[in-house]
Order: sequence, then C-alpha cells, then structure tokens
Amino acid sequence: MLGSFRKGRANVLIWALLAALVVGLAGFGIGVGGGVTARDVAKVGDRDVTADDYVRALQQELRAYQQQLGRDLPMAEAREYGVDRMVLARLVNDAALDEEAARLGLSAGDDAVRAQVTATPAFQGADGKFSREAYTYALERIGMRPAEFEEMLRAESARELVAGGVQAAARMPDTAARTVLDFLGEKRGFDGIRLDAGLLQAPVAAPTDAELQAEYDAHPERYTRPETRRVSFASITPEALAATIEVPDEELRAAYDADLAKFRTPERRVADRIAFGTSGEAAAARARLDAGEIDFDALAAERGLRPEDIDQGFVTADRLSGAARDAVFGAEGPGVVGPVDTPLGPSLYRINAILAGTTTPFETARADLASSRARAEAERLIHEDTAAIEDLLAGGATAEEIAAETLLEPGSLALDAGTTGGLAGDPAFRAAAEGAEVGVETDLIALADAGIATLRVDAIEPPALQPLAEVRDRVVADLTAARTAAALTGLAQGYVAELDGGLTLAALAERIDRPVTAVAPLTRGETAEGAPPALVAEVFAAEPGASVLLADGDTVILARLGTVQPFEPAAADSAPALAALTEQFDRQAAEDVLALFTASVRDEAGVSVNQGLVESTLARFP
Repeated sequence: MLGSFRKGRANVLIWALLAALVVGLAGFGIGVGGGVTARDVAKVGDRDVTADDYVRALQQELRAYQQQLGRDLPMAEAREYGVDRMVLARLVNDAALDEEAARLGLSAGDDAVRAQVTATPAFQGADGKFSREAYTYALERIGMRPAEFEEMLRAESARELVAGGVQAAARMPDTAARTVLDFLGEKRGFDGIRLDAGLLQAPVAAPTDAELQAEYDAHPERYTRPETRRVSFASITPEALAATIEVPDEELRAAYDADLAKFRTPERRVADRIAFGTSGEAAAARARLDAGEIDFDALAAERGLRPEDIDQGFVTADRLSGAARDAVFGAEGPGVVGPVDTPLGPSLYRINAILAGTTTPFETARADLASSRARAEAERLIHEDTAAIEDLLAGGATAEEIAAETLLEPGSLALDAGTTGGLAGDPAFRAAAEGAEVGVETDLIALADAGIATLRVDAIEPPALQPLAEVRDRVVADLTAARTAAALTGLAQGYVAELDGGLTLAALAERIDRPVTAVAPLTRGETAEGAPPALVAEVFAAEPGASVLLADGDTVILARLGTVQPFEPAAADSAPALAALTEQFDRQAAEDVLALFTASVRDEAGVSVNQGLVESTLARFP
C-alpha cells in the first residue's frame, strides 16, 4: 500500500481517493515525540509536516469522499475509516521523498513550475488562457498563497524525479501476464443432459424414522435457526400515510394552473448553424446556397466545420436571441433561414425538423398531481409530528404508546440474518435493531424512504437446533433428494462407460428421451445458464473428451467436454487484454519498488509524530 500514495499526483489540489485505507502508522516505523515542534504534526529527518499541511490534505480528502458519497463526512466517521491515518502516512511518505530529493540535489526550475501553473485548467479564464485572478482566487479557496503553491509544485516535481528514477527499471517478465491469461483466457465448451428421477426403474424408498433421525443428527447446521431478535416497533412512511390523504380537486386544479409550464412541452426545432465573421460573408454564403452552387453541409465543410460543430440539436424559442428566434421559429417548415445577427456573429440556420408543442391535460395529470401533493402533505405531517415523538421517547414512552398518540403505526417482526423486505430491509432500521438494548426503545430512526420509526428488542433468541418434529418435512426432502441423486449417479456412471465405448451423447439422449443442452465455449469465470457454478469448475478440471457428473438437488447433470480453446495472444481480441494486464503488472511492480524504496529512505531518516498536535488538529473538524 505504500506505493499507492503516488496515485493522482497530477493535480496536487485534489488527492486521490484510495481503494484501501492504511490501517495505522505502526507499520511505518513511526515513533512519538523526538524533535517535532509545536507547529509540526510529524518530522522526517529535517523535513517538517506542518499542522497546516495536515489540515489542507485532510480537507481535500474529505471533499473527495463527500463528492463520492453525496453527503458530508464527519471527522468521527472518517476516523473510523482510517482517513486521518492514511493522510498522515501519505504526507510522511512525501516528506521522506523530499528529503531524498534534497540529498540528491534535485529541484525543478522556475520554467517548469511556471509551465505547470499556466497549464492547470482551474487557473484559466473564460478564454482558455492563464488568468492571474483565477489563479489567486482558486488558491485562496484552499487557504494557500501563490508562493506556497509554487513551492509545493517544485517539491512535487522533485519527488517525481526521484520516484521516476526508482521505478524506471521496474518491469515484470512477459511470461507473468501470459501465464495468467493462459489460465483465465482458456475456453471450454460442453454438451450436457440433466438426468431426473423419471429415469429410475422405481422411486427411492421413503425414509424411515430412524433414517430421518440419522440425517437430522448428521447435518445439524441445516436445521439450526439463526439468532432471532423479536422486535416491536412503531413506524410511518410518507407512502403509507399518503395513501390515507385525499387531495380536493380544486387544490389539484390550482396546482396544475400554477405550474402549467411543467405540463407543456414547447415547440422545438432541430437546427444546424454556421456562424460567419461578417454580414457580407454570411450574405454571400446565403446567395450561393440559394443559387444551388453549394449545399449547407458542403458549406460547413468548406469552413472547416464538422457535423457536430454545427449541430444545435433540439432548440426552443427561449434558447435563441431575438433575431434568430424570429427567423428560426417564424419559418413555416424546414429549410435555411438567415443571415441573422447572433452573439456569435452573423449566422445561417438550417431547420431540419419541427416538433409541435404539446400540453398534458389536467385529467391526464390529475393522478400524478394527487400522488405528489399527498406525498408532500404526508412528509409535512411526519415532520410536524417528529418533535412530539422525540418528546415521548425522552419521557420513556413505549413504541405502543407512541403509536397510540401519533401518526406512527405499531407492528412487530422476527428479525434474523435471512429476514428481508419491508422494514427489515432498511439499513438504518436493521442497524438499530442489531445494536439495540433489550427492552429499551431506540431513538427515532430516519428510514431510507423518508419515514421514521422507533423500535424495541423484546428478546434475543440465540441460534438453536430446531426440533426434528418442526423440520421433519425438510429432512424428508433433503434425504430423498440425496438418495435420488445417488441413484442417478450410479445410473449415469453406466452411461459414461457407454460414452467412453463410442456411444454418442446425442444417441444416448434419444434413447433416454432427454434433451441435450449445448454450452458454447466459456471461461472459468463464466457460468452456464440453468446449471450450478460448480459445473464449470468440474469441466475445467476434466481432461478433454471426458465426462463430468454433478449432482444438482435431486437431479444429476451428465456433461461431456468438447471444444477446448486455449488463449491465443496473437488474436485480435487477445492483444488488448495482454497489453492491459502487462501494463497493470508493470505498474504494480513499479509501485511496490517505490514503496520499498520510500520505506527505506523514511526509516533511515527517522520519523517522529506529535500525536497531541494530531489529536488537537483533528478536533478542529466537525
């Protein structure tokens, strides 16, 4: 994992979101104390990692997480994931490489730093060129001055020089990727027949009581009930409450009239546009079009424009400037209009199609309006009731008492590892139930569908072997299926002997009146439709031309291995996979080499951490 800290260096303002988090700093040989100043959270040799560096890096990492999660990530939760330790470890690694770059006398020149700054998109203005104002503003947003940022870039470049030199020769042998793809890329096809109980001369005998007892005793794991929580709850969801709310027609009509634009699709026209530098150029082009000397597409190509450059797609009147709107939407049908003045200069438009506007009548929209209005009212009522519910909970009210006095409805369920659907499928409800103390109502739970609930675990029943009397039918079915499969396996072994003697699978299928299923060549990672995954594994373990037998419930699959297609590296569809895997192996090798090198430099320089300052810095985050 040490090598991973280099990923995403191309933009030092946004740290990469790592796939796996560093679990701690103990493995990095980091001690506590020993030369760390009051403003430094860590020190590597003579290199300081300041509290400001740490805060900035943490803020950037949290932003990256928040963008992925779509919500804020509190520091308490981030620490559970190890984000704080990961960021500090990355800064320590960077400092170690800075120390090595300084020892080697490596540094980036002013020209290189300037080129990086001016090429950064975040620092460019509307014209696509470097903007000093945009540069200063972007840095102010992250609490940096230009001099600090440029020094960071300089250090970054020096680290890249060190890393590049270390990783330059890191390559895996070509056989590594080829060996993996020889295994994963091989394909095998087979034909199969599913044998069922109808092929037996007589059904298997019904099990006796003694046999059932023996089967039950031999497989207690099958008949053990998982831990079960008996849960009482009170809950309400907007959907359930909305079903009880009837919205008057006059209110629906008022909502429809107030938001009429929502139910109207304006007229749209499919258009292309060619802009010109002057009105004279536009007029001359229109004259050529009218004279038939050139068509619109050829005119665009003549001006170096591709189809996608002139395509305006579906345009509505409100998207066009006054003159263009009048010309394009004043035309009675498809054709060329203009020239007209636009913000981009004199332009010709070609109207390709006209789509008339539409209006959804109130009668059609009524059901959706009623549903959305009832849902909104339900959410409002739930929100209004929330404070009262929380007061009742604080006062010690039970779920049943809360349901009697509020909108919430009472209920109960038995919750175990296999319970799904409804409240049992809500992550927040399930987490509350699994963490609740027996006999105590939980705090109010915010459900995924915007509902609310509170629950009480009345009892926790530990895993228990269910009495044979309760699961007798299951035991009978299991034992009967096993015996049927065993009998069919014996029958199938005779068929295999015939196949090995020259009988074809098609002839066998015709004789026993069972269909043959042909499975096209597939890889180890694929499955055959209608067959258990284990069948593919068995096929790949067999010799070419061999037969495979696999019990599947109370049936047996007889498969005959046919086509074997080895991985062909020279094939057109194989080359990209081979190249990609080779590149992945080389990249991993380079990261591993850099990780080892960084660890060596870091350990030789010595690392100290001011844990007290780390904790006080983290405490500044919400």
